[in-house]
Amino acid sequence: MIKVILDTNFLVYCAKQKLDYAEEISKIMKNGFELTTISLVVTELEKLAKEEKKLLDRDAAKLALKILNMGNVKIMHVSGDDADSEIIKLSGGNIVATLDREIKSKVERSIIIRQGKRLEFS
Repeated sequence: MIKVILDTNFLVYCAKQKLDYAEEISKIMKNGFELTTISLVVTELEKLAKEEKKLLDRDAAKLALKILNMGNVKIMHVSGDDADSEIIKLSGGNIVATLDREIKSKVERSIIIRQGKRLEFS
């Protein structure tokens, strides 16, 4: 089954915009998929939720964590220390949901957000 790997900035943006990424991804995926993220993304969200100076970003990180903890997203434990690098390593044969241009340029398939709330393949 294809994994859709969720990046930190994608999760924070979806939380800010109240965008149900699970529902929106299911609209564009023709076959089955598994929503996934990595432990380093969870760590980044926890750090943002505690230390981010901008209240909106801090609250969005908290909401993103709550949504992840609902159990709809599988969290893979990785041993590296850079989330972006680990996501790129795991991207082979999978899809990465990200807003990060560098990650998009290094993965074969990605899901991006267009016009604020519309998801599409890039």
